[in-house]
Amino acid sequence: MSLRPPPIAPKKAALELSAIFDNATVGILFTHSRRLIQANALCAEMFGYALAEFIDQPALILYADQEAYSALGREAGPVLAAGRSFRAETQLKRKDGGLFWCRVSAKAVDPEHPSDGTLWIIEDITEDRLMIAALERSTSELSAILDTASVGIGVVRNRVFVRCNRRFEEIFDLPAGTLVGQSARWLFNSDEEFQRVGEQVYAEFAAGAIHRREQSYRRRDGETVWLRVSGGVFDAANPHAGSVWLAEDFTATHEAEERARQAFDEQQMIFDNAAVGILFARDRMVRRYNSRLGEIFGYPPEELVGRSTRVFFLGEDDYQRYGATALPAIMAGETYVGEARVRHRDGHPFWVRATGRRVAGEADSLDVTWIFEDVTERHQAEEALLRAHEELEQRVVERTAELASANSQLQEEVFERMQAEQRIWHVAHHDGLTGLPNRTLLHDRLQQALAQAQRSQHRVAVMFLDLDRFKTVNDTLGHAVGDELLKHVAERLTGVVRAVDTVSRLGGDEFVVILHEVSSPDDAVQVAEKILGALAATVSIDSHQLRATPSIGISMFPDDGDEVFALMKNADTAMYHAKASGRNNFQFYAREMNEQAAHFFSLETRLRQAVENGQLLLHYQPLVDWPRHAVCGMEALVRWNDPEHGLVAPGEFIPIAEETGLIMPIGEWVLFEALRQNRAWQQEGRPLLPVSVNLSPRQFRQRDLVDILRRILTDTGQPARLLELEITESTLMHDIGETQAKLQEIAAMGVRLAIDDFGTGYSSLSYLKRFPVHKLKIDQSFVRDLKFNPEDAAIVKAIIGLAGSLGLDTLAEGVETREQLDILLGLGCERFQGYLFSRPLPPASADGIFRPLPGTGAEA
Repeated sequence: MSLRPPPIAPKKAALELSAIFDNATVGILFTHSRRLIQANALCAEMFGYALAEFIDQPALILYADQEAYSALGREAGPVLAAGRSFRAETQLKRKDGGLFWCRVSAKAVDPEHPSDGTLWIIEDITEDRLMIAALERSTSELSAILDTASVGIGVVRNRVFVRCNRRFEEIFDLPAGTLVGQSARWLFNSDEEFQRVGEQVYAEFAAGAIHRREQSYRRRDGETVWLRVSGGVFDAANPHAGSVWLAEDFTATHEAEERARQAFDEQQMIFDNAAVGILFARDRMVRRYNSRLGEIFGYPPEELVGRSTRVFFLGEDDYQRYGATALPAIMAGETYVGEARVRHRDGHPFWVRATGRRVAGEADSLDVTWIFEDVTERHQAEEALLRAHEELEQRVVERTAELASANSQLQEEVFERMQAEQRIWHVAHHDGLTGLPNRTLLHDRLQQALAQAQRSQHRVAVMFLDLDRFKTVNDTLGHAVGDELLKHVAERLTGVVRAVDTVSRLGGDEFVVILHEVSSPDDAVQVAEKILGALAATVSIDSHQLRATPSIGISMFPDDGDEVFALMKNADTAMYHAKASGRNNFQFYAREMNEQAAHFFSLETRLRQAVENGQLLLHYQPLVDWPRHAVCGMEALVRWNDPEHGLVAPGEFIPIAEETGLIMPIGEWVLFEALRQNRAWQQEGRPLLPVSVNLSPRQFRQRDLVDILRRILTDTGQPARLLELEITESTLMHDIGETQAKLQEIAAMGVRLAIDDFGTGYSSLSYLKRFPVHKLKIDQSFVRDLKFNPEDAAIVKAIIGLAGSLGLDTLAEGVETREQLDILLGLGCERFQGYLFSRPLPPASADGIFRPLPGTGAEA
């Protein structure tokens, strides 16, 4: 039995083909010899023609122009000639001249004889094209939003990231493209946290809510960041179908708020536990006071709030009189200090010492902070003393009248007067804080010692002492702690000298010791060493462990002078040389010191003129990134072009600037000029490179340093990331708490921080890891002898390892030879600075700054 289908009658087949031809949903066209031979009605309609006028037209009418027609022919001809089907999407022309997009399929009617004609199937895809273009525009706009958003944006489906912008990955310190296709588990510290947060989130999504939270995360680099996270689903009925998440890094804001809260708590603790009464009044109405003020006036907490300060006075007249006295000074911005007789809550009068100063408040109000101390006992003592004096005077009058009968009583009163005179003399000739002889008595004692030494042919030593960095104690811990420290110093000085010697306090932290009848300078050396040893031990004051190391200058009679003024002046000069020699040591006076002092004064005067007359200039030395063979930054170095003496070395004038305070305007000028010059280079088309500027210790301790930096960045229009501040190791270790707070403020601005001359100080690693520094600069003293000193190589290797473990960059300073470079590369260092690449150059030599000298292989 045959399975072949029965043959179709030719007439029936023709009818079926005609039905297909006339009812097809696409255009059908036959061409031969470049003419339109046959087409269905839909095809003619598609091109805007009636079928009758469409047939037998040249095929060129379907194309925009001859070039378009020829181009399609060149593309389709070889395919059709090979007997294959040709497919393409192209623009064709309607009768009215309008172009529209078509999808065309063509094949030779007889593949073996392609010239017998071609069958074309044509489909209008204009709407598809418009829809695709709209989708592409929408996708492009969405991508632009994602790429430029300042917050992280991610799309999650079934707790797997299907899309996110680059900012989302940057927040978590992840490489580009890491998250897409990964589980959201990456962003959690544990499986338990991942499961717990997921249950909470999807419960909120199911309820149609937006999930929001603030949470800390540990980034890939180990740093903790604070994030505001919010998420919502596309379809609340099917939360797992997809959700969009926003992540915003508000670490800096969180840390600032935490610092502000801590500062407020500390201020509140000081306020609540102050040993004096503190009152804040607005328009003479009590707004706030501490417990000590309540104790002084006998009021419980909060009872006085909202009441007039009239409550403190005995009557209305006293209240008005006190206001008329105090308010003019306060309104003028001055501090008013005065004593007044006031009223206790129970009605009894007593005396207080009041200190008031206006504080910034509402524009139309008068806000004043008052500090009260109860001085009743002193007033009572003064009144008692006055009464005693009056009584004494009365007794003198009475005893004088009764002299004949009361001579013995008169003698007693004369003795009392002598004692009072002795007390008065003692007060006039001794320091009120330490009880040591003051300047007046010191001069008298020294004059007597010199006269005796001339007679007996002995020597006299004058030792001038100044405590190192004592001002810091007063500024940070308060004058009360400083006064106690001075008392301890006085006791220790008195304990190391002989009874015949004199220890005197001139004022502040200056002491003078007179050594009577010494035989040689060696005797003064022994005493100086004893003083250094005695003051080396720490002393505990109010839980603070303090050390008061001295700088000591020594002059000898008669070698260094034969009268009081000369010896004191020369000892003072020697003391300043002791300070310049590193402090905590002693120096004998030498005549050259006066010459050096004169030179110092001359140099200081010229330096002041240089600052005023614009004689300072900056040179720039490139910092080289060896693996990239590129300049990665530059260091700005100040130079002084003296009109008379030429270039003055920084090592000669920077210490003078630091000592005299000129370093402050110089440092501010260097910051501004370096950033201004960098901007000028950028406008010339030079690369965007950070500029490094050294901060001196005194400049770093400026209270308004952060404000100065912010103002200079604004004035020069430079981003904070293009400024790098270099601070020495020893500077950072001064007052750790204040240093850390200031570094945090600077880093929060975006300014980079580097530790200069690293390895030469004695920093604590426990503090170093808490400082927000970015780079350690290896001091050139370790680089200089790398080839010959294995200990230097070991130190450099340790510094590089330490920096790597803390996530810090390293840069070696003072690289001058290829041998040093090769050793440093072997130790793992990749960034360098030194004469091997370029000397510091003026701005005019920009090519040399941005592209180091050839010959090292480090050309930019």
